Amino acid sequence: MSITQRSSGRVPVATLFTGVSVWAAAATLLLCLLAGGCGGGGGAKGPPAQPAADAGPAAQQPAPGMPVMVREKAQVGVGAKGHDYKPGLISTPVAEYFKTKEKVAFEIKIPYAMKIHKGLYGSAPASQEEFMDKIIEFNQIKLPELPPGHTYVYDPETEQLYVEHPEGAAGNG
Repeated sequence: MSITQRSSGRVPVATLFTGVSVWAAAATLLLCLLAGGCGGGGGAKGPPAQPAADAGPAAQQPAPGMPVMVREKAQVGVGAKGHDYKPGLISTPVAEYFKTKEKVAFEIKIPYAMKIHKGLYGSAPASQEEFMDKIIEFNQIKLPELPPGHTYVYDPETEQLYVEHPEGAAGNG
């Protein structure tokens, strides 16, 4: 007996309209919500520039001839993917997909892993190596790929993950 042939005479749960499944309707609704609800009305644009107060500790002064490095808090928009899409039916959900992956990593997985680490060991990781080993690798967190010249830096004093990049390079894509 197929889904559309039921003896009770009720409208099948698996069909919403003629030939459109509930799953297809749910997926369309999800894409619409992601496109309009997650980015703050900005479409595929990155988040607004962060104020100077949110910038991380000043990076060390480089040798003459080397670019000045700037640190920004690792947050949604620092990844290399998802910035080159113009608003559109297909491209907006794709851009939002990459933003959502970054949001999950930076705002859910890393803070949760830090809480677990503090509970087990009594403190946050004391170094970049310990952070990468016991927070990122141990918890299998996939950090977003960064643009060329950008690197992740953990600061044990603030217990924050930062992105270090040359001054003048777009930190948010």
